[in-house]
Amino acid sequence: MNNLNKRRCPPRGWLPSRPVPLREVLQKDEESTKAKEGNGFGLSSGFPLDTERLIGMTRIGQASLSPDGNLAVFGVKKYDFDEKKMDEQLWLADLNQMADSRDSELRSSVTHLRQLTSGSQHGWTSANSPNFSPCGNFIAFLSNRNNHKKTCVWILPVRGPGEATLLKEFPVSVGDLDWSHEAKGIIVSASVYADGTSKDHINENLYYDTMETTAARDKVLEDPEGKLGGLNAVLFKRLPMREWDRWIDAKMVHPFFVPVTSTVNNSDLNAVAGYRADDTRPVDLLQGVPTAVPCGAFGGSEDWSVSKNGAIAISARPPLAPDEAWTTNRHIYLMKNISSKTSEEVTGENFEELLGECITKGNPGYDTNPVFSPDGKRLAWLTMKSPTYESDAVGILVYDLETQVTSTLLEAETDWDYSPNSLTWSEDGKTLFFTADVRSRQALCSIDSTLGAKQPNGGIRILKGDQSTFLHGEVANSGSRAGHLLLASVQSLTMPTELFVIDSRGDETGLRQVTHFNTQRVADTKLGQVKEFTYRGEKGDDVQSWLIYPAGFTQTEGLSESTPTDPLQKHPLVVIYHGGPQGSSADDWHYRWNLQYFASMGFAVLAPNFHGSTGFGHEFCRDITGNWEIGGRDTIHGVRAVLTEHSWIDPRRVVGLGGSYGGYTSNWLNGNAPEGMFQALVCHCGTFGMRSSYYATDELFFKETECGGAPHTDQHRTSPTSQWNKVSPSNNVHQWKTPTLVIHGAKDYRLVESEGISTFTALQRRGVPSEFLYLPTENHHCLNPQNSMVWHETILRWIRKWTTPGEETDIVPPRPD
Repeated sequence: MNNLNKRRCPPRGWLPSRPVPLREVLQKDEESTKAKEGNGFGLSSGFPLDTERLIGMTRIGQASLSPDGNLAVFGVKKYDFDEKKMDEQLWLADLNQMADSRDSELRSSVTHLRQLTSGSQHGWTSANSPNFSPCGNFIAFLSNRNNHKKTCVWILPVRGPGEATLLKEFPVSVGDLDWSHEAKGIIVSASVYADGTSKDHINENLYYDTMETTAARDKVLEDPEGKLGGLNAVLFKRLPMREWDRWIDAKMVHPFFVPVTSTVNNSDLNAVAGYRADDTRPVDLLQGVPTAVPCGAFGGSEDWSVSKNGAIAISARPPLAPDEAWTTNRHIYLMKNISSKTSEEVTGENFEELLGECITKGNPGYDTNPVFSPDGKRLAWLTMKSPTYESDAVGILVYDLETQVTSTLLEAETDWDYSPNSLTWSEDGKTLFFTADVRSRQALCSIDSTLGAKQPNGGIRILKGDQSTFLHGEVANSGSRAGHLLLASVQSLTMPTELFVIDSRGDETGLRQVTHFNTQRVADTKLGQVKEFTYRGEKGDDVQSWLIYPAGFTQTEGLSESTPTDPLQKHPLVVIYHGGPQGSSADDWHYRWNLQYFASMGFAVLAPNFHGSTGFGHEFCRDITGNWEIGGRDTIHGVRAVLTEHSWIDPRRVVGLGGSYGGYTSNWLNGNAPEGMFQALVCHCGTFGMRSSYYATDELFFKETECGGAPHTDQHRTSPTSQWNKVSPSNNVHQWKTPTLVIHGAKDYRLVESEGISTFTALQRRGVPSEFLYLPTENHHCLNPQNSMVWHETILRWIRKWTTPGEETDIVPPRPD
C-alpha cells in the first residue's frame, strides 16, 4: 500500500482532449505587440503569419474568359471566422478597362474589379465554376443557394442589372460545369448508379440509372422512417474498395448534357436571363457504362472536351477493368457527335463500344487532358507509357480527326527533361500552352502545334519560369500585343495566388497584376527571405533546396562569418521534406505546408528536393523508385550542409516535419539519422510498415512500382534486399528515440489510420515522448479551416517545446522493462 502511495501518478493532462484554435480578436496595436513579442523569437516588426493570418488570406480559383477576351469572371474564397465558413463567390475583372489603367491605379482604386455574388445574402452558400455564355453577357455558375444540400446551375447578367436566377435544377447535386458553346448546351457531372439493378421506365430492355432513379434509391437508403431497421451492408467482389477518402459503391460519376438556347430575341416566358435550359431529361453521355468521368478523386471537366463540330473526347478507365487497382491505364475515347446522344438509346453489355472509338488502345498507361483545337480538326492530350508508374515521363500527342493519324508533338523522356501537366490551345490553333514542374516551379511553356519539340530551335519555350503559374486563357487586345496576352494565376513562396496578364512572347514588360487581394496583407506580414540552397546529396550530385531565413533575420546577418556564442542568438531549424515522393517543395503559397509560416515564427526553414523530386529531370525523379531511403539520406546531407555553411543556425535545435512520404521519412529518420541530429519529429499520415500499408491502400500500383512488385511474390517474401523488407520504418522501432508528434486523418485511405496508430503505439511502448493528433473528418490532407488552425498550432507548440531552451516537457511514457 505504501508503495502505491509513493508512485507518481500521471497528470490529468494525459487524458484525451479536444483542442481548439487559439485565435483571439485583437486590435491593431495589440496585434502589433503580439508580432514583436508574443511569438517568443523577437521579431522586429510586422504581423506574424500566424494561423489566423494564413487561413484568412484570399484564395483565387477558376477563371473564365468572355468570348471576346475582354472580361474575366473568377472564383474567390475567403474564410469568415465568425461564421466559421469559407465564403466562395464570383468576381468580375474588366481586362479592357485594366489595359488603360496604370499599375498604381490597379492596386489602389480597383475600379476594374467588381464582386458579382454574395454569400452573406444567400445563407452563406457558395458560387463557383463560372462559365460565360456564347454572347458573353451572362455567366453560368454552380451554387447551392436554393438548397443547401444540392448544387444546381444558376445564371447571372455579367454587367447587370438583375440578380442570379436558376437556370437548371437536377434531381441530384451536380458539379464540373462546362458551358460548351459549340454543342449549344451545358455539361455537368453527377454520380448515378451504374449497377444495372434499376429498370428504366422508358425502355424495358434498358438497364441504367438516371438522375431521377438515383435520387429515389438514395432516399430509400437514407431510411428516414427506419423501415430498414438499421440494415447497412455492402458486398465487394473486386478491387478497389476505396478511393482517396470515400468507400466505393455502385455509383459512378458521369457527364450529363443539357441543351441551352438563347431567348434574347424572342418572347419565351420560360426564358431565364436570356437563356433557357431544355426541360427534358439530361443526357447521360456515358449512359449504361460502369466507368467514371471525371476519373479519380481529383478529376474534373479537364477529363472531357467538346469540339466545334460537336465531337466529344473523354479520358476514362476501361469499364470494370479487372486490374484497375494495380494499373494506371486510362484511354481517350472519341464520340463523333454529342447531339446524337439521347436518353432513349438501348445499351448492351459491350461497355467500351458505348464510350465511342478508343484512339489510344495501344497504350497501357495514362492518357489524360484531351482538348480539341479551335477549328475542331485536331485533338491533343497528355500521355504516359507505363501501365503502373503514375510519375512516368509525360508526352503530348495530337490526333487528326480527318486522317485519323496520331502524331507526337513531345516524345516523353527523349525530347524534354520535364513533364507537361496541362494543355491549352491558342486561339489561332498554332500553339499549345502547358505548364510543367521545372526546378520546383510551375513554369508556363508553349510548343508549336504542328512542328512540335523537334524543331531546330528546340520547339519548347518557357514563357514564365519564375514563380508558379496556371493558365486560364487568352486576353483580347487590339494593340501591338494582340494575340499575345494571357490570363494566368501566379503564386510564389512570398505571394498568395493573384491574377496576372502575361505576354506569351516572354516579354516581361507585358506582365501586369490584375488582382491585389492579398498585396497589402502580405506587405504587413513578417516573412522570411527566400534562398535556393544547393548541396551534394547521397549520390554525390547536386540537390536543390529552399532555405527560408527566419522572419526579421537580414541577409547581411545570414552571410556574416561570425559565430554567435549565445545559444539564444542562434536560430532553430525546421526541416520540411515533401510527400510523393515524386513531388517537390515548390515556389508556391501553400495552405498546409507553408514554409513561411514557420519562418514567421522565428525558425529557419530547409526544404530539400531530394532524389525522387519532380522538376529536376526524369532520371533524378526515378532515382527514388526501388530506393526509398535516399530521400532521408539526402535530407541528412542537407542538414549537415546547411549547418556547416550557416553558423547562425543552432545544430542543437533541429526538427523534422513531413506528410505522406514525408511522414515515412520522419519515421525512417527516427532510427537512421545520426543520434541527436533531430530534437523532434512530426509524422503526418506517414508509413509505419511497408507491407501493412500496401495491403490497406487504395492505390496498389504505386507501392508495387516503387518496390518492384507485390510483397507476397517469391522475389520479395524473404529477400533482405527487397524494398518491402529493407526500408520499412517498423524495422527500426527498437532504435527509436526522437520525440514525435503523430497526426492522422480517419478518412485517409491512401495511408490508412492504422499506420499512424501503429507509429504512436511503437513510440509509447518505447517510452519515447509522443503525441497523437487524430482528425476524424480529414483525409490524407487537413482541409477544414478550423482543423487546419489546430493542425498548425499543435505542430508549432510541439516543435517549440523541443527547441526552446528551458522549456519544460511533459512526463514521458514509461519505458518497457
